[in-house]
Amino acid sequence: MANYRLSELDFDEIKINLKQFLTNYRDKDNNLVFKDYDFDASSISILLDLLAYNTHYNAYFANMVANEMFLDSAVKRESAVSIAKHLGYTPLSYRSARATVSFTVPTPDGVPGTLTMPKYSPFTTTINDTRYTFVNLDAVTIRPTNGEYRFDNVEIVEGQPLSYTYRVDVSGPDEKYTIPNKNIDTTTLRVTVQNSYTDLTSYTYTQADNLSALTPESKVFFLEENPSGYFEIFFGDGIVGKKLLPRNLVKIDYLISSGDVCNVSGDITQTFTLGATIGGQTVASSIVASVNSTGGDTADTIEKIKFKAPRFLSSFNRAVTANDYKAIIEANYPLVESVAVWGGEENDPPIYGKVIISLKPYRGYVVSDATKNQIKNDVLNDKKMMSIQPEFVDPQYLYVTVDNKIKFDPKNSRYTAPQIEVLVRAKIIEYFTTDLQQFNKSFYYSKLSKAIDSIDPSIIGNVTAFKIHKRITPVIGAENGYSGSSVIKFANKLISGSIISTAFYYTVNNVVKTAYLKDVITNATTSTIDLLDFYTDEILVSGIGSVNYTGGEVTFVSLNPTGYIENALDIRIYSKIEELDITSAKDVIIVIDDGTLYTNSKRLAGLTVTVNTV
Repeated sequence: MANYRLSELDFDEIKINLKQFLTNYRDKDNNLVFKDYDFDASSISILLDLLAYNTHYNAYFANMVANEMFLDSAVKRESAVSIAKHLGYTPLSYRSARATVSFTVPTPDGVPGTLTMPKYSPFTTTINDTRYTFVNLDAVTIRPTNGEYRFDNVEIVEGQPLSYTYRVDVSGPDEKYTIPNKNIDTTTLRVTVQNSYTDLTSYTYTQADNLSALTPESKVFFLEENPSGYFEIFFGDGIVGKKLLPRNLVKIDYLISSGDVCNVSGDITQTFTLGATIGGQTVASSIVASVNSTGGDTADTIEKIKFKAPRFLSSFNRAVTANDYKAIIEANYPLVESVAVWGGEENDPPIYGKVIISLKPYRGYVVSDATKNQIKNDVLNDKKMMSIQPEFVDPQYLYVTVDNKIKFDPKNSRYTAPQIEVLVRAKIIEYFTTDLQQFNKSFYYSKLSKAIDSIDPSIIGNVTAFKIHKRITPVIGAENGYSGSSVIKFANKLISGSIISTAFYYTVNNVVKTAYLKDVITNATTSTIDLLDFYTDEILVSGIGSVNYTGGEVTFVSLNPTGYIENALDIRIYSKIEELDITSAKDVIIVIDDGTLYTNSKRLAGLTVTVNTV
């Protein structure tokens, strides 16, 4: 028998192989059966098409079945969900944005000793011309202070409350209760079990996250996602978790989430309206959020499932290595965008017996102390080793000011110069948002330059100049030192003579001056930093600080500004670096500067794009 290429899966190649087989086919006397037969011009060509199609279809089906059996090669989300289930990982659902509000209730009817805001009290806010509802997940009770009824720091969660009740027919884990909404936030699930329609005794059940701690009487439920994308809950079998009884009633309360569309920048004043009375009184119609709504997110994509599931399995739900801590936090607390974890012995300076954790939120720059405590107590406490204590540190941000110049040929474009500027701005912001803004993500000049050139053929070339800067917030009227463990780290080699700061007020010889900082070149490795008069460049204080260019560190033993310029909240120290690429580190996040040009304080614009026509 002749040799044929059986590895071909393409339709045309399969048909060619079939033709070759028939052309060379011989009878028992070794005579060609289809001698001088024109397969292309005959009706048999239709049969060959049918055979080729059938073979191609079966090959594709077999290939898909093989691919969907493995997490790395799966292309369908339901396949990844099923495989992740065997690894013990449940994909994250939608996450509702959360905000914090405080408000005062006018004197309630009857002047009660306590005042309660019921569960699911509706707060509304408008985001991008769309109205969204937020609620409190639990009732909040307060006592008056000096006659004032004030609700302080109440967390409200975006979403529409829904409730479903199921009757238990077949008790045990085989009976599953499907939640009929795909965009639920599973962190808002509240599950109660009532004995029956006639017996109103009910018990609260919590989600199980550690099988080793369960007993036959543990009131827990289990959560998983089914192949259709809906979440299901089920209960124990009487050995691992309490087993339900026939005629029990399962009540499920939850919120339907809008996801990340409700995330609001901290620079915006967000207001809410409470759509219910408390104590018979109407609350002020404009409640300003103390913390804007953040943390909203969509459900895990197939890419996120592929990334998280193996890492979650490797931790075995216990926190021993740094990767264990990272995987557990990402799986159990998805309201942070990036997580960095390292052992205390790797810290500078070393802190033995601790694991250092740094978190970046989706909006803003630092995670609140309340969130850190929640992660420490609710997520890590029963999974960590007893002798190791987690310690949270805020990320170190390295801000980049970008000045991009474009060479533009209008004869080779459908865009105008202003339109090209808009496109370039969007591409630069996209690069920082997609490729950076996470721990251990470095800036690569060539990658950004190539992305800009590829926007349109009319862009002949581009040149990007940038500076990096650190922001410090000295306490006014106090001694502020930036040395030792508090030294200002740029994490990159600095260019001598390029360091300059924004302006601030400083008292010299009992006279308040507008001043700024600038390095004075002494050698290529180290130098001093002087305090200069903003208007005359006269040296006010010589050697107020020092700089190590090679190590990328700036030190101040004592820096005591008298005040900030107008609306400034910090002092920004700018510098150029030796390399075209900007290197990150384990606790450093590179972000694009969000500042605007302000010449009265030497503040630079975060992003400038200039289009030059050639």
